[in-house]
Amino acid sequence: MKQIILLFIGLFGLLHLAYAQESRIDRSTITIPNSTRAVMNLKVTDRSYLPMKTFGQTANVPLVVKLKESAWAIDSLPKIEAPAAQEMRTDESNKTAYGEKFKNSILLGAGNYGHSLFDFNASQSAKENKFLGVYLHHDANLFGPVLAEYSARSQNLARLESRSLGRVNYWESTLEYKMFSNYYYGLAEIPSYVKASDLLASYTRMSASGKLSSAKKSANSDYILSVQADQLTNPQDLNELIIQGHGMYAHNMSEKLRFKLAGDYIYSEFSPNATLQKWNRNLYRLNPHLAYKSSRVSLNAGFMFVTEFDDPLVEKTSVFPMLQMDFGASDYIHLFGGVGGDVQFNSFNGFLKQNPWMRVPSQLKNTNQVGHVYGGIKGIGGNKVIDFEAQYDYAEYSDLPFYVNAVTATNKFDMQYRGGLEKIQVTTYTANLNLNFTSQFTSSFKFNHVIYQQLGVTFNAPHVPATTLSWINSWRISPKFLLAPDVYWMKSLYALEPVKNQLIQMDDILDVNLKINYFIKRNLNIGLSGNNLLGKNYQKYYQYQVQGLNATLSFAYSF
Repeated sequence: MKQIILLFIGLFGLLHLAYAQESRIDRSTITIPNSTRAVMNLKVTDRSYLPMKTFGQTANVPLVVKLKESAWAIDSLPKIEAPAAQEMRTDESNKTAYGEKFKNSILLGAGNYGHSLFDFNASQSAKENKFLGVYLHHDANLFGPVLAEYSARSQNLARLESRSLGRVNYWESTLEYKMFSNYYYGLAEIPSYVKASDLLASYTRMSASGKLSSAKKSANSDYILSVQADQLTNPQDLNELIIQGHGMYAHNMSEKLRFKLAGDYIYSEFSPNATLQKWNRNLYRLNPHLAYKSSRVSLNAGFMFVTEFDDPLVEKTSVFPMLQMDFGASDYIHLFGGVGGDVQFNSFNGFLKQNPWMRVPSQLKNTNQVGHVYGGIKGIGGNKVIDFEAQYDYAEYSDLPFYVNAVTATNKFDMQYRGGLEKIQVTTYTANLNLNFTSQFTSSFKFNHVIYQQLGVTFNAPHVPATTLSWINSWRISPKFLLAPDVYWMKSLYALEPVKNQLIQMDDILDVNLKINYFIKRNLNIGLSGNNLLGKNYQKYYQYQVQGLNATLSFAYSF
C-alpha cells in the first residue's frame, strides 16, 4: 500500500511539469502488439445491470489501412459488456480540446436477488487544459442460487483522475481503490456447521498510473511513457505487487517510412501469506521495427526480444520475428495477415479478474506464444450498410493456463498449465458482421470457434467453449425509447471433474437479455435491464450455477 501511495504522490508531483495534448502516434495506421494482453479472457458473461447509453448514429467511414493486432487466440471470445451509464449532456460550451468539460452523473438501481447499484461521476475542468474527476461505484447482488448470502458478491470502487494538456506534452494520472468479495458457494451441499464467513473470499486492490506523451502534431518524433502499479491484498496476508512500465519512441525517416522502438518492463512481488518469502519476478520486452505506409499497403517488420526472470538464478530470453501487413485490394476490401510470437506475463491479479473463485496459487508461470500466424479479410458494403471481418488464426503455446476445480477443495479453482516440450496448438476461426440498417437500428453478429490440439490430437479445453455466437441489437423506437436485445450462445463447454480427473460436458449456454431505456428528459432516464430471460441456472464454471431471470430498475441523472 505504501509503495502505491508514494508512486501516486510522485505522479501528481510531475503533473506540474507537464503540458500537453493527446499523442498523435499514427494510431490509424500502426498497431503495436499490446504487451499486457490477458491470456485467459474467459469471463464470457456477467450480469449486466446498467442502462444503455444514449443511442447515436454510428459514423460510416471508408476503410482505413490499419494493421491487425497480434492478439492471443483465446482473447477474442465474445462477451457481454456492461453498457455505459447515462450519456452526459453535450453542447459546444461544455467541450475542451480533449473532451467534454463536465461529465457529472448519478445512477441508482435496485433489483431482485438483493441487487443494489450506485454510480457517481463528478469532474471539473476549471481551465481548458486541466481536468480533475472522481468516480464512485457500488454493485452487489446474489450471483448464485445457494442459500442466499452464501452466493453473494459485492464490488466497491473509488477512482481519482487528473489530466493536463499543454503545448508539448499530455499528462494523465489515476489513483484507484477497489474492494471486492465473492463466496465459494460451489458445493453440492453446504454443511450446517459452515458459516458464510468461512466461504468468503475478499480482496483489496490499490492502483496508481501515469502517462506522459508527446503532443506536437507535426513533429518528426513522438513518444509515450507510462507506469502503473497494482497491489492486491487480502485478510489472509496475501500480497501481490505489480509495477509495469511502457515506453514507445517513433521517428519519421521519410514520408512513408517510420522507425519505432517499443519497450516494456514488468516487476512483481508475490507472497501467498505472511510466513512465506516474497517471490520476485521480472520481464523485459523490446520491440524495434519499421513501419511503412502507402496508399494501399501498411507494413510492420521487426523483432520482439523478451527476457524473463521467474527464477532469480534462471534467465530465459526469447526472440520472435514480427511481420504484419494490410493490403487494400480496393476501397472496400482489405486483406491482412501476419506472423510473430510473444510472452504473456501471468499474475494472480489477472487470473482473479476472470475467475473470482481462484484459490491462492503455489506457482505462477508466464505463457510463451512460440509461434503465431494469422490472416483474413475485412470490408464494407458499397452502400455502407454492411461491414464484415473474417479471420484464421493459428498459434502454438507453452504453459498455456486453464481453470480447473481443485482436487482438495472442489469449490475452488486452480490454474493448470499445459504445453511443455509438446506445445499446445490453438486454431481459431472468427467472423464479425455488422448491419447498420438505419441510424435508428443496428445489429451485430460475432462468431468464434476454437480448436485445441497437442501432438496432433484434438482435446476439449476445460472451461473454454468450443463455439461462441453473439447477436447484439440496438433499436431506437422513438426519440425517448431505446430497446436493446441481445443473445449469447456457447456450445461444447467442458470441465475437469476433480475427483475422477475426467472431462465432463456441461450444458450449452443460451443467455437472452433485454435492456430498455426511457428518456424522460435528455439528462434523465429510466432503465430496465432483464438478464437471463430464459431463467436457466447455467454454469460457466463447474458447480457455480447462476441465478435465473433477474431484473434491475435504475434511474440516471446527469448534471
